[in-house]
Amino acid sequence: MATITLEYNARNSAANKIIDVILAMDNVFRVKAHNKLGNSNITYKAMQDAENGNTVVCESYEEYLKQTAKYA
Repeated sequence: MATITLEYNARNSAANKIIDVILAMDNVFRVKAHNKLGNSNITYKAMQDAENGNTVVCESYEEYLKQTAKYA
């Protein structure tokens, strides 16, 4: 199977319509990954985490530092 990577302006309505048509043809194409937000994968993941309730609530700044130190 051949692979193609597309970069497009996610704000362009014509580009979005073409991508939607391609994605709808699941019997012809297989999508490995699709992210309409472009290269902001970290932001997108953070938005998904917040929507799914994967959040941390801290009572103080010191607690925040302890919670985030493991990611530094």
